[in-house]
Amino acid sequence: MMEESNKPPQNLERVLLKLSERLTSLEQRVAALERPTLMYRRPHSVDHESLSDTLDFLHNNVEGLKKDLGRIATSV
Repeated sequence: MMEESNKPPQNLERVLLKLSERLTSLEQRVAALERPTLMYRRPHSVDHESLSDTLDFLHNNVEGLKKDLGRIATSV
């Protein structure tokens, strides 16, 4: 009789197991929010790329346009 009173009820064990699983899931979700991966899909494209790749592409194109405009301005 004494041994039975020391054991937690099975319902309590199940509840604790579910809470533990939920806590693990929430911890994983919070960790993912700490390191977001922002993706961009260009118009008419099916592939996504990282935002840093998109910004690099745009930066390089703007720099190219600046050089082209500089050449055109000096030739006129």
